[in-house]
Amino acid sequence: MENIRNFCIIAHIDAGKSTLADRLLELTGTVTRREMQEQLLDSNPIERERGITIKMAPVRMSYKHRVIPAEAGIYLEMDPRIREDDRTFELNLIDTPGHVDFNYEVERALQACEGAILLIDATKGVQAQTVANYHLAQKQGLTVIPAINKVDAQLADVQSCSRQVKQLLNSEDEPLCISAKTGLNVEELLQQVIAKVPPPSIHSISPDQNLRALIFNSSFHPHLGVIAFVRLFSGQLDTKSELTFVATKKKFFPQEIGFLNPDRVSDETLTVGRVGYIVTGLKDIRNVKVGDTLTSAKTPAVSALPGFRHVHPNVYFDLFPVDNSFYQDLVDALDKLKLNDSALETKNIKSPVLGQGVRVGFLGLLHAEVVSERLEREFNIPVINTSPSVEYQAVLNSGEEITFASASEFPDPALTQSTKEPISTVRIVVHPDYLGAVLETCKNLRGNLINMIYLDRLIELEYQMPLIEVITSLHDRLKSVSSGFASVNYEPFGFQEAELVKLSVYLNKEEIPPLASICVKEQSVHRANALAGRLKEAIPRQMFEIPIQVGIGATIIARETIRAFRKDVTAKLYGGDRTRRLKLLEKQKKGKARMKMMGKVAVPQEAFLAAVRAGLD
Repeated sequence: MENIRNFCIIAHIDAGKSTLADRLLELTGTVTRREMQEQLLDSNPIERERGITIKMAPVRMSYKHRVIPAEAGIYLEMDPRIREDDRTFELNLIDTPGHVDFNYEVERALQACEGAILLIDATKGVQAQTVANYHLAQKQGLTVIPAINKVDAQLADVQSCSRQVKQLLNSEDEPLCISAKTGLNVEELLQQVIAKVPPPSIHSISPDQNLRALIFNSSFHPHLGVIAFVRLFSGQLDTKSELTFVATKKKFFPQEIGFLNPDRVSDETLTVGRVGYIVTGLKDIRNVKVGDTLTSAKTPAVSALPGFRHVHPNVYFDLFPVDNSFYQDLVDALDKLKLNDSALETKNIKSPVLGQGVRVGFLGLLHAEVVSERLEREFNIPVINTSPSVEYQAVLNSGEEITFASASEFPDPALTQSTKEPISTVRIVVHPDYLGAVLETCKNLRGNLINMIYLDRLIELEYQMPLIEVITSLHDRLKSVSSGFASVNYEPFGFQEAELVKLSVYLNKEEIPPLASICVKEQSVHRANALAGRLKEAIPRQMFEIPIQVGIGATIIARETIRAFRKDVTAKLYGGDRTRRLKLLEKQKKGKARMKMMGKVAVPQEAFLAAVRAGLD
């Protein structure tokens, strides 16, 4: 195990993690130049198009160590045996997502490693997710190797970035400057990993020698079933022994084991300290939970590996097919997506206006965008999204505590003692020039300032803020007031008391439940006016007048009116008494009144999108 190094790449989104992984694959000869393509480890086309990593990807590389001459780069002080033996090292790399929505995947990737490359964008400096990922790695006791990327960019400020990194890590060592795009100093970085990251034996001490393997990721194959990606902390894996999961208690015999290079390469055994995959043959990915411990069914481990928790959605949307005849297709499509995404939660619902639909829980807005795009692209099912919501709590007069995530489940105020909303811990990294605007924005979003830390030319702010404000408004507003330079990271913290109300929408005096939303009472008038205004712009005019009303219970607090089209019924008249004209106008007036009583307002998709945007104002 002295030749094994398990490490991952962590950074803020768009810092160049996948590009660095590409260069490492080329450098080690794992992938030939002919087979190489950008973002090789990103398997989904949406990942490549958007330039983001959604799912972590492990790969095993083989590297024959060589001493780099001093004039060619940085010479490293390392174990003398490494210089003498000229050994070949087994490097297990895990490329991790950078977006905050997929923070749990980063946690599990860190738990499977002994070291991490902390990548910092030289054009932007230390960002919020940089700080958050560093603290995660520090918490896991990992060796962190900082590297400043994009040093060849025109806007790079290497000196300032270096000072920020040294202050963050509380170290005087100069971080390595690299360019993942051109390959500058990438081999030196790889040699730092070999020199500084300890082999897995140091962290694989177990109270017993029974099999314990961490499941840090999983995927679904249509023929092979669920494939689990594991890191062995003790024991040995082969295809002859029956295995079981500690959390789900599901038992199975592995059909195939091996490692990724980057494609699957089968092997007879998987030994302690290594990273590999197991073809379970199971047909339900919910039986294989990320963070769970795999052990022998015959001689199970005394204790599970620490850190396992159920991934809980942060934001909920109600999805309805544009044509209700496609409802079953929508359900089937979501079931197929859940095979590769265990974080999705679904629940069947029914709306009197939009018909049957599905309430879906997502990790965040990016996660929701990706799933909606996949529904339309891969399954050709356009959907109507209602306003985003989070999971609230209410204490009834009877003392019972309930949870609800949509306006349709909002409890009767007469039966409710108190309501609570989820809050989150938010970390914002911003340049001092924009500090005043950011503080004002966070104040308007009901944020409570906890701490302020100076990082060279940057400031890190720590807030406690309602989760609904973070998810729907914070990111866009921060980018606006900071000219795109502020970065944000958040994690759920708990619940706080809040006076919540339900905003109901009435079109032509008929309630439209899918347009209803939940907000705090102090913001209700502003939100109601914004919602009514947006709906007025989105709903097309009819032959009759349409009143748009937004209210709390029986109290209307905002109103807009969509004027009717007016047909010129007097155009055919010529000459004669004026009473003829008044008679025709009176007849038209009575007809419009009957039409208003009987007419139904067709609510287009744009109206629901307008309702969502009104919640972001």
